[in-house]
Parts: sequence; structure tokens; C-alpha cells
Amino acid sequence: MDPRRLYSALVFIPLLYVGIRYSPPWLFSLLISAVALFALWEFLSLYFSNSDSMPSKALSCFIAALLLFAMHEGLPQIVLIGLLGFVTSILTGFFMSPITMKQRIPHWMAYIFGVFYVGLLLGHYALLRNLEHGVELVFFVIIVTWLSDTGGFFIGKPFGKHPLAPTLSPKKSIEGLLGGVAFSVIGAIISQFTYVPFFSLGQCVMLGVGLALLGALGDLAESAIKRSVHVKDSGTIIPGHGGVLDRVDSLLFTGPAMYYYVMFSLSA
Repeated sequence: MDPRRLYSALVFIPLLYVGIRYSPPWLFSLLISAVALFALWEFLSLYFSNSDSMPSKALSCFIAALLLFAMHEGLPQIVLIGLLGFVTSILTGFFMSPITMKQRIPHWMAYIFGVFYVGLLLGHYALLRNLEHGVELVFFVIIVTWLSDTGGFFIGKPFGKHPLAPTLSPKKSIEGLLGGVAFSVIGAIISQFTYVPFFSLGQCVMLGVGLALLGALGDLAESAIKRSVHVKDSGTIIPGHGGVLDRVDSLLFTGPAMYYYVMFSLSA
């Protein structure tokens, strides 16, 4: 393991804990917005590396900031679901054929897609934080998702023999996915006994499996996008980890899933 990964974790994990645990909702939304704008800039830089694209990138970030503000204030769920449908349709194209999708998607649509892919999906963490038990819910989804990533790394690295999606991410293996699910479920079960007692044990097991699978899908989605432009990492801002987008790719899928699961559970 690159020791820089450990050093970065020692710095960012305490900051993350303080930001989630002690920030008022408005400040937490501001922090999420900052992360989203960094990730969005990285995404746009994958596509538009020339200096001529700077005004369009800046405009996209401004629109994303407005979107995140609107989500904090409250957008109708029908609007959110419609936008999620748009993001899903574009991502499906990248999963099917990354290179073809890159060639066919117009530049103006790539900007719009980036705003919603990063801004809309990460913005769900602000929505999640505003719910009852919001702090615990945000901790739960982040911890379980990152445990899945950790399990995938530690199990997949030595034992991975069967590729999961060789055309999108050759290093991902089925063994790593199963290891990620196992770590995720164990973390979810421990969470039920510590800080999320409002979930049943069965719910935690189900959420552990579901979030691990969705996190892997989010990871593969970013891999498909990077493969379309022949790039390994989205950036280098975090030593040993790559870019911000590389760190939140799994969370882009798990956060919205957790939010809608909780909303559905409350209305059921």
C-alpha cells in the first residue's frame, strides 16, 4: 500500500468526522458543495483540458452551486427523480460503450451531465443530513461504503482471479466484490449495535449488501468515464488517492440510494 494513502486518511478522517458531527445543516451543505465543485471541475477537466473551455467549466460550477443551494432549500422529489433518470440514461451509455459514448455525446450535454452526475448525486448528502437522525445516517452510508472499498482492496488484491468488468476496470475482481460485501455487512451490523439502533439487524444486513453493490457500481461508472478519455485518475489533489472524484465515486451512488430508502421507509 502507498503510505501516502495512510497519511491522507489520518488528516482527512478527523476533519470529516468533525464536519459531519458538529456542523449545522447549512455549513454541512456548504462543505458538500465544496467537495462537489472540486469533483465537478475534475470531471470537466477529463473532457475539456484546453484553456478555451475555462469559461464553460466556470459556468457549469456556478450552475452546480445553484443546484446544490436549491437542494438544500428543498426541491420537489419528482424533479429530483426526473434528473436522476437523465443521469442514469447517460451512465448506461458509458457502461455499454465508453468510447462510443464519448464520441457521440455533444459537448453541451457533457457539461450538463457533469453538473447532475456530480452535483445532484452528492447533493443528496445534504438532503440526508437534514432528515431525522441525519448525522447518524450520513456516517452510516459513508462508513459502510468505504468499508466496502476497503474490503474490495484487501480481498481483491491477493485473491482476485475472476475479472468483474474487464473492459471497464481490469483490476476489479469478483472476489474483491464479495470481500467488499462482507466488510460492508460486518460494518453495518456493528453500526446497528452502536449508533443506528433505529434500524433492525435485518435492515442493516440488507443495507450492507445493497450499499456495497451500489458502491461498486459507482466505482465502475467512474471507471467507464475515465476509460472513455483514456485517463487513470481524475486528479492528484489527494496524495496516494488520486482526485476528489476518485474518492467519492462510490458515494455518488450510495448517498441517493440511502436517502430514498429512508424516505420510502418513513412513508411506508
